Amino acid sequence: MHRFKAQGISSRMMSKPQWVHPKDRLTKWNIVTGDKVAIIAGKDKDTIGEIKSVDRKTNTVIVEGKKLAKKHVPLQPAAPEGIMRKEQPIHVSNVMLLHPDTQIPTRIERRRVEKTLEDGRVVNRWTRFVRNSDVEIPKPTRKYNDRGSEEFFATSPEDTLKVTYTPSSLEPPVPSDLVKELRNIHRKK
Repeated sequence: MHRFKAQGISSRMMSKPQWVHPKDRLTKWNIVTGDKVAIIAGKDKDTIGEIKSVDRKTNTVIVEGKKLAKKHVPLQPAAPEGIMRKEQPIHVSNVMLLHPDTQIPTRIERRRVEKTLEDGRVVNRWTRFVRNSDVEIPKPTRKYNDRGSEEFFATSPEDTLKVTYTPSSLEPPVPSDLVKELRNIHRKK
């Protein structure tokens, strides 16, 4: 409970995760963060959403905006009126991946495929396919890797090579008032 308070979240909001015996945990996951899935059971049945996170210890996924629960919590900055809505975990057996072309829930199978990388190496990788067909289900691209080109960098490589500071032996490297401010007045001399 204390780790939730450290994050600024009420302990009433986060429920204790259901324990799953290690022998019952899935070893081969076909669903990853960012996949579009259809919910096939539960209160949001026959709806489509995107996977927000995957919990491999409890065999559950969190779908963005689905299976919302209202929790009454003490007044806090995240919930000024005292009510929070949060996505609850859904068991992985209650979601199905969508066919990439028709957007219909479909069963999938994994196959080992030889792929050629950009540098010319040939590797064997497990790939997801629609069952009984050769339609490949690609893994989603990661959202947080936005800096792909040099335009996002503020300093040009030429500016980094310019010398902008020349040290002098006459003046200290740090201003003396800053040293006085940082000095511990309670230190024993």
